[in-house]
Amino acid sequence: MRVDPRDGTARRVGLGGLTIPFGDGQLLGRHLCIVQQQLNQVDVVRLNAAGTEGGPIARITDPRFRIPTTAAARGDRICLPNARFDVPPTPDTEYDAVAVEQV
Repeated sequence: MRVDPRDGTARRVGLGGLTIPFGDGQLLGRHLCIVQQQLNQVDVVRLNAAGTEGGPIARITDPRFRIPTTAAARGDRICLPNARFDVPPTPDTEYDAVAVEQV
């Protein structure tokens, strides 16, 4: 969705047929990176200059992903914290973040 900050109206952004069933965090940099937590992947979309239409250009996966929920840029890398929704939280549950190269 693209939201007009002046009046709050929202419009759907076409993604060239890409569906985002588990979309969670997003990172807008050179491209739009959409974190799909339950799928353990980040879909990368190239947007037009107006940010109103786009199309998928890459999918980032990594065996270290354990339900990433958001993304932050650090240099040429994307950092994603693992939420670990796949295990019960206990005082001994380990959490981490994964850094992958941006596309």
